[in-house]
Amino acid sequence: MSLTFFVFLAGLIYGFVSPGREDRLRLLRNSIIVGFVLGLLISIAFLLFTLPFGIFVPFLPIFGTFTGAALGVFVALYFGVVFIAGTFVGDLLESLLKR
Repeated sequence: MSLTFFVFLAGLIYGFVSPGREDRLRLLRNSIIVGFVLGLLISIAFLLFTLPFGIFVPFLPIFGTFTGAALGVFVALYFGVVFIAGTFVGDLLESLLKR
């Protein structure tokens, strides 16, 4: 099973268990913030570990730092959207079972 399925399942459970409709815009904003922080931490770690190799390939640490930060945001946004889709289905199941 893939990580995407588990994220969707977690969103489904979250949407089903928590009462009422979820604030999906807040969830999306929080996933972007988490992605930015994780991307920044990963890119700083990449910069620190590749800085000695910057002598031989000067653009590697800088390129990897910016790429890591951007990819961290995109990955968190992807999983945030999958989680929000899961909350949508969970809310739908919650409303159908309450009837």
